[in-house]
Amino acid sequence: MSIFSLAQTVTQERSAEHNFISGEQLKFNLNYGWFNVGSASLQVSDTVVYDADCYQVEIVGQTAGFLSLFTRVDDTWGAFIEKSDLLPLVSYSEIEEGNYTRRDEVFFDKLVQRIRVDKIRRKKKNPTKYFDYQGEMNDLMSGYLKLRNIDFNELRPSDTIRFKAFYDEIFYDFGLIYKGKKLLKSKVGKRMAHQVQPILPENDIFRGEAPITAWISADKDQLPLKIEAQMFFGHATCTLLDYKNIKFGKDYE
Repeated sequence: MSIFSLAQTVTQERSAEHNFISGEQLKFNLNYGWFNVGSASLQVSDTVVYDADCYQVEIVGQTAGFLSLFTRVDDTWGAFIEKSDLLPLVSYSEIEEGNYTRRDEVFFDKLVQRIRVDKIRRKKKNPTKYFDYQGEMNDLMSGYLKLRNIDFNELRPSDTIRFKAFYDEIFYDFGLIYKGKKLLKSKVGKRMAHQVQPILPENDIFRGEAPITAWISADKDQLPLKIEAQMFFGHATCTLLDYKNIKFGKDYE
């Protein structure tokens, strides 16, 4: 059964508890050094999964600029996240990069605290895998929603927030260091922003002690304005270009 057959369309509702609403749409530009290499869009919608009120959060990324001359990337990441606790019920990804295709479906059973992972490579299904866990467990999308909902005004510089996440069959103990407020000149204008730096486990992708810095707008919407990453193969940025249907502010297109 497809995960999308589990979801039911429901009418939009505005949540007083969260800094985002169903219908929100964000668009980003992706750069490697001076080169524009891609674009991404993020959308939040309402749905019901396993009789639970959920957000569906989905990101679609595509190649652009000079990189599109050499390869085609059309990737989708998404999740169905329960509204009551902002924890995932199902996450999924569809990767199409040149001739490489992959689909992952990850099911979070919060009752028994077990994760089921189904993977399809080149139309061939791999054996199902199971992972047990304890406590609250996030995926990438639920981690993003939690970041949007943190009360940064209650934090002081150097304060750290921690949460656990599961991605690509690995458990991570993520940390987020708050660096304070900064004035950021962004693609959507000059904004006061909360600056944060994720604490990452050792890996072969990012370089340095604090390889990623993110700026979150210091207003009620707490939009992701910019992300910078120092990687082993160079400097990458993700920048917010426009947005609409946000909860508190006006559209910017």
